Amino acid sequence: MGEINRRNFLKASMLGAAAAAVASASAVKGAVSPLVAEAADIMAPITETSEFPYKVDAKYQRYNSLKNFFEKVLDPEANKTPIKFHYDDVSKITGKKDTGKDLPILNAERLGIKGRPATHAETGVLFFSQHLGALEPLRSKEPGWTSLEQSLMVAGWSVEVEFSGYTANGGGPGSIIPLYPRDPLTNETANDPVMVSGLYTWDNIDVEGVRQQGKQWKFESKEEASKILKKATRLMGADLVGIAPYDDRWTYASWGRETNKLFKMPNGRTKYLPWDLPKMLSGGGVEVFGHTQVEPDWEKYGGFKPKSVIVLVFGEDVEALRTSPSDLATAAVGKIYSNMAEISYKVAIFLRRLGYNAANCGNDTSMSIPLAVQAGLGEAGRNGLLITQKFGPRLRIAKVYTDLELAPDKPKKFGVRDFCRLCKKCADACPAQAISHEKDPKVLQPEDCEVSESPYTEKWYVDGTRCGSYWAYNGGPCANCVAVCSWNKLETWNHDVARIATQIPLLQDAARKFDEWFGYNGPVNPEERLESGYVQNMVKDFWNNPEPVK
Repeated sequence: MGEINRRNFLKASMLGAAAAAVASASAVKGAVSPLVAEAADIMAPITETSEFPYKVDAKYQRYNSLKNFFEKVLDPEANKTPIKFHYDDVSKITGKKDTGKDLPILNAERLGIKGRPATHAETGVLFFSQHLGALEPLRSKEPGWTSLEQSLMVAGWSVEVEFSGYTANGGGPGSIIPLYPRDPLTNETANDPVMVSGLYTWDNIDVEGVRQQGKQWKFESKEEASKILKKATRLMGADLVGIAPYDDRWTYASWGRETNKLFKMPNGRTKYLPWDLPKMLSGGGVEVFGHTQVEPDWEKYGGFKPKSVIVLVFGEDVEALRTSPSDLATAAVGKIYSNMAEISYKVAIFLRRLGYNAANCGNDTSMSIPLAVQAGLGEAGRNGLLITQKFGPRLRIAKVYTDLELAPDKPKKFGVRDFCRLCKKCADACPAQAISHEKDPKVLQPEDCEVSESPYTEKWYVDGTRCGSYWAYNGGPCANCVAVCSWNKLETWNHDVARIATQIPLLQDAARKFDEWFGYNGPVNPEERLESGYVQNMVKDFWNNPEPVK
């Protein structure tokens, strides 16, 4: 914290305490908001750093995305042994009930398996079969999981699944999608698909033509280029935009694509699938087909060496997210993944028309959160997610690599990590107990984490296998850690309250309690969220309110 005089300290303390005490009173928001911002700027100014703000050990190696929970699902080797969590019972660490330790047994029972926990592949296929609408979730009769919410969920994800290649899992590069061709004479649609490029295409073939015709747009400076690219990206639909330099550390160590086989579906069409869905649905067990794996090579697959990365952030719907862990919350997430594909594609086309190569990516190809931190868009929180001032962790990230040299932004700090040290709401709200309860982040060692985590970087540990196991049990993704987060507010002035609270000793212990006192985002306890009827009531409120909350 920078130097402040005694008068400003007292002023900030009084303003901060008053602002926090009335943070939920909408009638006084207009009056309080400027005071909160002023106090926050005095007590917890936003600072910039020239270097990546978190420790990266010299032993660090690029992350192999095929080891993350969702890609590992498709590895036949992951189908040979039952899941064993890195920490069998976290109650020994937290002193609280471990609500996640029995998930592998429960998921196995859902598949008709008795006497052992589910394997990694069985767990993942159970999740995907529900997530993509082929299997009903356990709570299908409850508000939040009915066919109404499931249909909205499938609709929200439809562009991501059908037109971008479903890169939400990771892998990369680019995307391949199946389309069913139509006979131009009879207008009949074929039953057999053909594979074509999706929205995350890396096709830069037209760029050379633009250059040969002398039509490449010349910017006056890197700063001007960044300004224009940010403006264009916002116009296309991104909520936040930042620029990061190309950093090879964040490119995945392996690129890969799932291996698909053709299956005949009940409607008569054939469909490419990475696991044997008919076999699973008939009770014959789980069979997965692995990956095609390639070495990362930007020039081979994109035709250029990246110089800059345009990082795009998209905010998710607050009404839907607060219903987590329901399928309604999942619909909001899917809608944003679909937007990511469309809008990053438009940004890539804009660059190519200007005569610059571009490779647009979702979760594939590289790690998104370090790039967003480098681009000055937010900080990495306890829950392993990017936290921004505007949306908190209620967001998703896309990126566009280019050989246009842009002026990069600098990483920013605005109090997230100080707050996360004290809060721990996300860890308490996690049904799988997948989020670390340790007070401070640390440079993780291999023995500290399971295989889907990336060691030798400074952060709080998040167990992807525990998290994914709950997603399978739940019938869809869970976003409790997002929904309850104290940074997940509609107005940025509420975030300033959090900044202040971490800097005033009298308020530090109460930093988390403000949200709970004022009833923000529902119960923290994952069982209480469901058993109290909170989630079900929020789902009903969502459908009864035709106007979106902004």
